[in-house]
Amino acid sequence: MEKSGIVSDACMPYTSGKGFSGNCPSTCTGTGSWTKYKCKSGSIYQPGKGAIDAIKTELSTNGPMEVAFTVYNDFFSYGGGVYVSKPATGVAGGHAIKLVGYGHDAASGLDYWKCANSWGPAWGEAGFFRIKIGDVSGIDDQATSCLPDTSIKATF
Repeated sequence: MEKSGIVSDACMPYTSGKGFSGNCPSTCTGTGSWTKYKCKSGSIYQPGKGAIDAIKTELSTNGPMEVAFTVYNDFFSYGGGVYVSKPATGVAGGHAIKLVGYGHDAASGLDYWKCANSWGPAWGEAGFFRIKIGDVSGIDDQATSCLPDTSIKATF
């Protein structure tokens, strides 16, 4: 993110999924302008293991961040609602996703992280999923963020 920057979801909606990678165009495929925002040099950091309040503050202050978690086999059949990992189904591997928000689900009584997945809009909740805050997958432990360097942006 420090070297190449990143464009908004409005400019370049996620297109991968079903085993195919998207390309890296140099113009927007959606709406908005092609503006790359970079991370301020040396500002990439991890809030720390289980730092839920720090993660919430970071999301509210600087926007989405990258997180990683352990994927259990039951995750592949997620179709909606607040996901709670079932370790008994076995570990499928690790996965990195974009953390975009948090909330409380009144129906389940669970607090959750809202995440953008990379499996396309037909999966989950239109390509997103909600996962329990404090889930055994370790999603609270592997968040990475940075301070945006808005002085360095390039519009093409």
